[in-house]
Amino acid sequence: MLEGTVEGRDRKPRERAELGRRLAASEGYLVLASDGGHVGVVDHIRYEQHADHPDEIVVRRRNVLLRRRRAIPFDSVQAVDPKQRTVTLRIDNDALNRSNPP
Repeated sequence: MLEGTVEGRDRKPRERAELGRRLAASEGYLVLASDGGHVGVVDHIRYEQHADHPDEIVVRRRNVLLRRRRAIPFDSVQAVDPKQRTVTLRIDNDALNRSNPP
């Protein structure tokens, strides 16, 4: 489990639904770690268990030769900014790499 995911579960239902709505329209957005590091680009989102928010976002790493993807739990998402076209995570790049090596 990624560090920082527990605090994401403390969101109010309305906040979770709003963040889920923003994520639904985030394909192609730049994904940033909490330390500002580039993680990749939103490839797509997955709905499996919840109707009001996705279970995971699937991030495509920025590598032309290798199309690597990484699934990141919804609870690791801090914010979605449609104006800047960014998704910011609650975790930093080091924690992300420790939890799911490239």
